[in-house]
Amino acid sequence: MSPVGQRKSHESAVAHVSGTAIYTDDQREPAGMLSLWPVIAPHARARITHLDTDPALTVEGCVTVLTAADIPGENNTGVIRHDEVLLPTDEVSYHGQVVAWAVGETEAAAREAAAKILVEYEPLPAIKTIKAAIAAESFHNDLQVIRRGEPETTLPQAEHRFAGEVEIGGQDHFYLETQTSWVIPDGEGNLQIYASTQHPTETQAIVAHVLGLPSNRVVCTCLRMGGAFGGKESQANPFAAAAALASYKTGRPARVRLRRHHDMLITGKRHGFLGQYEVSFTSAGQITAMKATLVADGGWSLDLSPPVLMRAMLHGG
Repeated sequence: MSPVGQRKSHESAVAHVSGTAIYTDDQREPAGMLSLWPVIAPHARARITHLDTDPALTVEGCVTVLTAADIPGENNTGVIRHDEVLLPTDEVSYHGQVVAWAVGETEAAAREAAAKILVEYEPLPAIKTIKAAIAAESFHNDLQVIRRGEPETTLPQAEHRFAGEVEIGGQDHFYLETQTSWVIPDGEGNLQIYASTQHPTETQAIVAHVLGLPSNRVVCTCLRMGGAFGGKESQANPFAAAAALASYKTGRPARVRLRRHHDMLITGKRHGFLGQYEVSFTSAGQITAMKATLVADGGWSLDLSPPVLMRAMLHGG
């Protein structure tokens, strides 16, 4: 029978509406599960002049603290370009960047331990707007161009011409389940990851890369796919890597479960954009030519900015 014209529910609708759907942190917790809590930078850009984790270890229930020195593989989670350190060593690049993770027997212990970690900074000049980045020629990659026809010839010959500029800020993806990852070691050098990710294979590869393991030592499972709106296509990877690093160091299960305010601070956003355009049109309202420049705010690292920008250009044309 043809489904055209028939009412059909989403395959997950009943579970979602009834509250029976199992998300990453709804699973039965394994014995000895550790929790992580982030230490975040309060500067848009700054040099780390001092980092002292010893006070955290005096907190009852604090098991360890994770810093860049604990990473056995490469300290990087960039997907297109390796320009996104998991934990900084000398400089922070955005407000809210994670400098260290406290690991505790409970989330409360990890939170208390994180508050005792001492970090001193030397603030540095930061680029905070798209126009400031353009003025400083601070670009992640080369100019991308889409062209059809000869707008330079058509625009001056038009009945009417109009030029303008539009600037919009970024958007938080605001998925229902915040960034969450569980990592469970099997005692034989393998790791089982349960990650709230849109790209389990990439999460597997990034975690293996950070730990210096072959990918077949890491298994990544996503319990519920959908509803992340692009916010977990690549940005789930650092949190899975942090939990995996804690598990690798301690030999115990570990989890990252971000509170909403941390999620919105630490993760990237849908890009802010600056658009400058010139368009020509007839008296009947027919567009005859357009020339537009789109600049996306890619933040501190490249991430997935090139395909996002290319899609905006294609849709704009």
